[in-house]
Amino acid sequence: MAEQKTQPELSGAWQRFKKAVLVLLKKILRFLLIWLFKEKKGQGFYDQFASFIRLFRSLIVRDLLKNKLRTSLTVFGIALGVAILLAINLANLTAVDHFKQSIDRIGGKTNLEITASGSSNATGWVPESILANFGWLTKAGVKLTPVIEQSAIFKAPTADRFVVRVLGLDMLADQAFRSYDWQLDENSAHSKNRPETFFNIFESDGAFIGPQLARYYHLNIGRTFSLLINDQEKRFQVAGILSDKGLGGAYGGDLIVMDIATAQQAFSMTARDQWGDGRLSRIDAIIPDSLKSKGTIEDPFVHITSQLEASLPVGFEVSRPERRSGQVDKMLRAYRYNLTVLSFIALLAGMFLIYNTMSITVIRRRTEIGTLRALGVSRKMVGLLFGTEALFLGVLGSILGIGLGLLFELGAVKAVSSTVQNLYMGIGVNGFSYSPLELVKSFGFGLLTTLLGALVPIIEAASVSPAESIRRASYESKIRQGHKKLMWVGLGLAVIAAWSWQQPPIDRLPLFGFISAFCILLSAAFLMPTFLNWLLQRIEPLAFRYGKQEGKLAIKQLRGSLGRTSVAVASLMVGIAMMVSLGIMIGSFRETVKTWVQQTLKADLWIEPVAKGSGQFNAKLSPQVVDAIRYAPEVEAVDAFYELPIQFKNSKGSVEPARIGVGQWHIAKDYGGELRFLDGRSSREVLGSVLDHLMSDPSVIVTESFANRNNIRTGQMITLDTHAGPMDLRVAGIYTDYSSDLGYIAMPRELYNLYYEDDSTSGMAVYLDKDASADEVKGRLQRKFGGRYLLNIRSNKELKEEVLRIFDNTFAITYALHIVAILVALLGVMNSLLAMVLAARRDFGILKYLGASTAQIKKTILIQAGIFGLLGNLSGFGVGLILSFLLVFVINKQSFGWTIQWHIPFAFLIQSFLLVMITAVFSGLIPARLAAKTPAPEVLHEE
Repeated sequence: MAEQKTQPELSGAWQRFKKAVLVLLKKILRFLLIWLFKEKKGQGFYDQFASFIRLFRSLIVRDLLKNKLRTSLTVFGIALGVAILLAINLANLTAVDHFKQSIDRIGGKTNLEITASGSSNATGWVPESILANFGWLTKAGVKLTPVIEQSAIFKAPTADRFVVRVLGLDMLADQAFRSYDWQLDENSAHSKNRPETFFNIFESDGAFIGPQLARYYHLNIGRTFSLLINDQEKRFQVAGILSDKGLGGAYGGDLIVMDIATAQQAFSMTARDQWGDGRLSRIDAIIPDSLKSKGTIEDPFVHITSQLEASLPVGFEVSRPERRSGQVDKMLRAYRYNLTVLSFIALLAGMFLIYNTMSITVIRRRTEIGTLRALGVSRKMVGLLFGTEALFLGVLGSILGIGLGLLFELGAVKAVSSTVQNLYMGIGVNGFSYSPLELVKSFGFGLLTTLLGALVPIIEAASVSPAESIRRASYESKIRQGHKKLMWVGLGLAVIAAWSWQQPPIDRLPLFGFISAFCILLSAAFLMPTFLNWLLQRIEPLAFRYGKQEGKLAIKQLRGSLGRTSVAVASLMVGIAMMVSLGIMIGSFRETVKTWVQQTLKADLWIEPVAKGSGQFNAKLSPQVVDAIRYAPEVEAVDAFYELPIQFKNSKGSVEPARIGVGQWHIAKDYGGELRFLDGRSSREVLGSVLDHLMSDPSVIVTESFANRNNIRTGQMITLDTHAGPMDLRVAGIYTDYSSDLGYIAMPRELYNLYYEDDSTSGMAVYLDKDASADEVKGRLQRKFGGRYLLNIRSNKELKEEVLRIFDNTFAITYALHIVAILVALLGVMNSLLAMVLAARRDFGILKYLGASTAQIKKTILIQAGIFGLLGNLSGFGVGLILSFLLVFVINKQSFGWTIQWHIPFAFLIQSFLLVMITAVFSGLIPARLAAKTPAPEVLHEE
């Protein structure tokens, strides 16, 4: 009964709270309106408000409608910035939600998990026999169930291949843990709630499939499908189709559920070691409320967790299912943060665009503003009029941007999914996440940047006096006289940028690095008038020499409108600077990876399961394949390696995702490529030293990214949790590696076997005899194993090309971001030229009256457009070079932990330079046409 009364009481309280909030908002709004429209003598509040509406309609709305093209360009520029920000944020949200929601659905009612210490649930293993230790738990009411969770490659009838999650469950006991809901098979009379064929899952090839797989590939009950698991293709039969509800909705419906015995057989997790039992990924537990109540408010499981851990053998741990969501977030955090910050580039360019638009509007209408001021309109009213115009443009642009962002999300999710699958999770992302909060945030950022961009022009409009407004070019004279003050502001921002450059990251987020980049851009913008004032004087003789009178006139107009020119060039400079800096960063990274690949990949052939190459990170080679290749007559040596994800607990107590890399170091030392150690030692020296002291001083080497992520130094001791207990190891060296920013702990196979008791092989580096042909051996091996084993056999050249292909796919979204930034900046160029044409309407009219031809006027505008492109390129390239150093040596290293060798991609920069110049000139075509149509008689009549 108490619960029945609580709900209405809560509902009533919520209604009262909402009513109070609305009343408060109304009071705040009324206060603001009264403050803005304070009563004057003879005028009440409503009279003031009505006057504002009339002024806004006649002064602002009429002008916006009259200049539809300029208004449209501004709104579209804001919209592009908002759209990119929203699309990236939604793609990031989709990626994180995809995994978190899937983990929650798969976990079901589970509130504790038993796993191998330091392992990832998808790759670690727990012996099935350990269940015998928990008889006392079942008597206390605790429910336990074994779980296998692995990934495999779904081989579709259309020849598509993609990663799916496979669950092996005790189907009779699991109903208490997870929610099962069945999809009605249209081609059968089976019950929707529980298929009549339910018990077919206990057949050796029975499996339930997710609804997405069933829909997309038209799979019905009784149909067969194939999975690529490790290096073999295995066929299964559809025993039932899960619905989108409950378990079936995990991983977007790309899910396959098997009985645990079937899964153990499929993934070779049957009895194989001294434990004498099959393997599990984990054991799920449901702890009843009676046992939870013995814990604390902060951790209701602390009591039962301590009892469970005491009954476990060494090498196993108890954790909450939520921990896996935290692991996913940590794994993707640096990538998501950097992508989000990059998405602000277009928004920043949009801020310059609105600044440009509002500045030009104020400059062009100074006479009208002065007239209003002379008629008694207050400064505050003028500022409010132009502020409302900026707000109106921001609202329109942000609304349009939200619509475009929802359309762009498809491409953003695909790009993010590709990177996540290739570098982090092995599982792609599907579906879309729509968050009202993200829509509101993007709208708010669009509005905020619009108002920030318009702030200075609004203040300028409010400060115009009646006397000043009748003087021509008064604003430009202020800019020419005050550019030194702007220069000092720019130099001050440069000092802040230099200080921020030197600061360390905060929780691996290069916050100060981003602040430094922002200050560098703002500093360059404030220094722009001084820079242009100096540069335009130097290029005027060149413009006259090559452009004749039209070139000289173009320069004179640009110098005469220094304020407008500075804003337009600064807008273009931001886009080009980000394009150049990102281009250099990506080019440097690519060149570094290319050099690294050339130095480290020396084997003649590289062999791995097809499933691993398609995204199943934990795919393994069959022992028969490994032995057959090792003893093949053409093979001189084989390095059979293995890698597995782990959770590493560093000295600060933080648990970080990482990977263990296992190899045969005596082969790698004599045949392998040269690893670049940070202290300058050779691979042969470091690997040989570790092998010589393998038992007396067990040591490993770690990658630079792992060392930076966990604050590790050469000679330091680290501890790994294993089945055999804690494993204390000395770090013998730190080397550069670019295969994963999570980092590797590399160790010899002999050391790994002592603690992990696992002889798995995920790939092989094969070194052939001098007389053997790699292509011929590859062909023979493919013919030999093609009938039974699915192997990806690549030559040295093919593997290097594959590495670079993955690299290019990873950075595809980054290229798209800076292209959008350039597009927004070029919209600013067109906007500026349109405004300059309108402002110089009198000049063009007089020129036409004096005999200037239409072609000459067009040529003048096109020369100005070309100069805009040239100035934007020069300033953008200079600032971009500075930003590239920041990106390469600060932001990238603090985010991902690796060192990149700085390299200038000249071909890319030359192409970009020419593209900007051509596009800038083309952006002047419409303004040139408008200038040429200026009617001379009408202009002279106005004079």
